[in-house]
Amino acid sequence: MTLKVRNEALYGVGVLSYIVSLIPFVGINLLKAIILIPILAYNLPIMEYLQPKAMVLKLGKKEILLAVIAAIPYIFLIINYFIIIPAFLLLLTFFLYYKKNTMMGTVVGTTFVASLSTVWSYFVHASFVPAIFWTFYIFSGAIFVEYKIPHRKLKKNYVIINWILVLIILTIISIKFNSYLLLLTLIEPSLRFLLPGEKLKSMKELPALGRKGAKRDMLFVVLLAALSVVSLYV
Repeated sequence: MTLKVRNEALYGVGVLSYIVSLIPFVGINLLKAIILIPILAYNLPIMEYLQPKAMVLKLGKKEILLAVIAAIPYIFLIINYFIIIPAFLLLLTFFLYYKKNTMMGTVVGTTFVASLSTVWSYFVHASFVPAIFWTFYIFSGAIFVEYKIPHRKLKKNYVIINWILVLIILTIISIKFNSYLLLLTLIEPSLRFLLPGEKLKSMKELPALGRKGAKRDMLFVVLLAALSVVSLYV
């Protein structure tokens, strides 16, 4: 039996979040990094199954059981303050869906997946700063995509203002934790989010936008990894 992947964006963000959690790769606990692989492998299909159910709040016994199974590994991970980030985002996602705000529920839900990298990075003894950069980047990217959808009543100013705030936050973090080089990863996203352009003319253009976004996500992670490694030696 073959597994049909329907939500490629979810799997893409999930896998890239795992890679980000290992940055800068030097000095991490390899055994713990390997332990995370099967956890990710069964968590992503569960998330894919639960996401449309959560959007309409149709969570029965089966869905609740799957959610518990997905959450079990985190009980055994080292408890740290970073768990607050995905926990808060998950609760906020359900709240937004409850309020019928599907657009922001989707944005925050996507960010939730990316934010797991903060917990994983702590678990494998990696730097958490790249994970923070990644989480804010994914959040901004999700807002950008929602703006581009023709029927969304989201103005481009929201994309621009959000990214300006993100730039301020990440600049402060990079200064505090001596990660100045990581600011270079924000050049390409800045061009995209500060100049978001017009909305798509048709929903048929959305897949192409998604493919371009996926390539840019990979580029962001490559730069994040490369600059993090360089930062160790300068």
